[in-house]
Amino acid sequence: MIRTLILAVLTCLSTIGGLYGAMTWKANANASSSQEPQSKLQMMKTRMVSVPLLTDGQVLGYVVMRLQFVADMDLAKLSTVQPDVFVADEAFRLIYEKAPEDMKTGRKQVINELAASVATGANKRMGRDVVKDVMIDSWAYLSKQDMMRKL
Repeated sequence: MIRTLILAVLTCLSTIGGLYGAMTWKANANASSSQEPQSKLQMMKTRMVSVPLLTDGQVLGYVVMRLQFVADMDLAKLSTVQPDVFVADEAFRLIYEKAPEDMKTGRKQVINELAASVATGANKRMGRDVVKDVMIDSWAYLSKQDMMRKL
């Protein structure tokens, strides 16, 4: 009987100790997370962008793509133009200027360079560090021959 009573008291004390530890841990976690400034990041998409690839005045084909990017919405609200417009335009400019040479040489690291350059260029044009990261949502290359077959 005494053993059962002692076991019951020990069980109650360990349960109370566990609850106290969990509550203390949760209170500390909430306090540390509230100290960090929270920026509102949001995933956004551009519209489909179609970029002609030209060499010597001849159309080789088109790159059709859609980009996703992470934007700081607090900074984006300060601008009258949404960041997706800047991202799409910057991607168009970079692909239009550099893509024909890169497609001929087949460089695979071009996509990583493109994503970093789009983010940097869009932020520079907006005057703020709004775009945090750029990702390729969809990418397709349509050659001139492919387009003729579709018609």
